[in-house]
Amino acid sequence: MGIKFLALSDIHGKLSSLNSIMEQAMGAHGIGAITISGDISNYGDSSEVKRILDVLGGTGLPVFFVLGNCDPLEAVDLSTERAFHLEARCERWGGLTITGAGGSTPTPFGTTFERDESDLLGQLMKNIRSCGPESSRLFLLVHNPPYGMTVDRTSFGYHVGSRRLRDLIETVSPIVVQCGHIHEAVGVEQIGNTVVFNPGPAMRGNYALVEVNSDGVSVSIERA
Repeated sequence: MGIKFLALSDIHGKLSSLNSIMEQAMGAHGIGAITISGDISNYGDSSEVKRILDVLGGTGLPVFFVLGNCDPLEAVDLSTERAFHLEARCERWGGLTITGAGGSTPTPFGTTFERDESDLLGQLMKNIRSCGPESSRLFLLVHNPPYGMTVDRTSFGYHVGSRRLRDLIETVSPIVVQCGHIHEAVGVEQIGNTVVFNPGPAMRGNYALVEVNSDGVSVSIERA
């Protein structure tokens, strides 16, 4: 029996799309937890982020999240009894170690939560070290994608992901990495033994169903 996640990214505050996803996904799939890889709000304030987290927390499931480049920095303290912000922490759930870091590398648009690669990687490494020796089954949640893949390719054909994040994935070898940020870069692929996926923008009804079991990781991209 595997562990099943509803994986979301780039909600951008659109509750109507989120409600459609939940109506379609939550019934028959045996989902045990929800993951969000950033852009929960659309340049909103902390109350907008909290509103989305409360809706998802209303399912009774744990919600693991990081912020995106369109989320407010002041939302860092929004962890609740059900929603766990992974920016500076590890959580153990269902035999997995789950951690992550939010924001994006610099964009041409000067968005609200941007950071350079060294800061992003420094935070991830600090988190991973804090997870301790029992972190072999690692689920990494990031907003920014790794470089040179389907999941970081823009509609103009440019790869805009993080090279250092890709290097970290190759070194640490998490079992699964969930990213977001590039709306058109929906997909599932591999870096070594790591499954990397971008579920696509939930604001347009995109989501993924993820199952982790003893045989590995399976990801199904869906749309409500």
